[in-house]
Order: sequence, then structure tokens, then C-alpha cells
Amino acid sequence: MLSFVLNLPYTLMGILFAFALGPTKIRWGTNPYHFLFRVRHVFDIGYIKGWRGIAIGHTVILNPRVEERDLEHELIHVGQYERFPIIFPFLYYYEMLRHGYQNNKYEKEAYLRAGNVYRVRRTKD
Repeated sequence: MLSFVLNLPYTLMGILFAFALGPTKIRWGTNPYHFLFRVRHVFDIGYIKGWRGIAIGHTVILNPRVEERDLEHELIHVGQYERFPIIFPFLYYYEMLRHGYQNNKYEKEAYLRAGNVYRVRRTKD
């Protein structure tokens, strides 16, 4: 419960972001505690281009592109927020700057434990 409180600023940012994307379904879950938002809009910008889901604190946002096991993947990121309260986003982005998205140890852990795969979104030229 302490990690939930310590990560509350990130969770609130995630909730605001989810509401900006137009939620179609909202659910509260446990193990780990999380808010789940399914949204109707896809927001592609920067490194999250082609995203299917994102965890911000204890908020999980899944967009219409969601694939099998993506929820499990994002819940692993929520667990990472719980293991490293307050500092997880800094650790995550430091790791991403050093090794890139695919070789980020936090992404590797999430893909491995969730059993889903990283897919590059192909655009039509």
C-alpha cells in the first residue's frame, strides 16, 4: 500500500492522460492494485509511436490496437513501479537511453514474464 501512495502522482497523471484519450471502459483491479482504462483514441508521438498499452504509476491504459497478453505486460510494469516507488520512471528512461527500447531491461522483463512479443508497427508507404 505504501508504494501505491508513493506512486500516486504518477497514477494521477496516468488517469488524466487516460481521460484525455476518451475511455470506453474503466476498471479497478488488484494484484497489483491498478486502474485499467480502455480508450478509443490512439495517441502516437515520440517513442510511444505504435503503442498498444502503457503503464503510468498504477494506471494501465490499453488502446484499440491491444493484443493478447498486453495487459499482463503492463501489469508487470505496475509491479516495477511498486518495487521502485518514486524512482521507477527515472530508472526506466535511463535504461532506455542507454540501451534503447527493445534492450531496456524493464521491457525485457515484461515481455519475458508476460509471454508477449514486441512488434514493430508497419506503416504503408
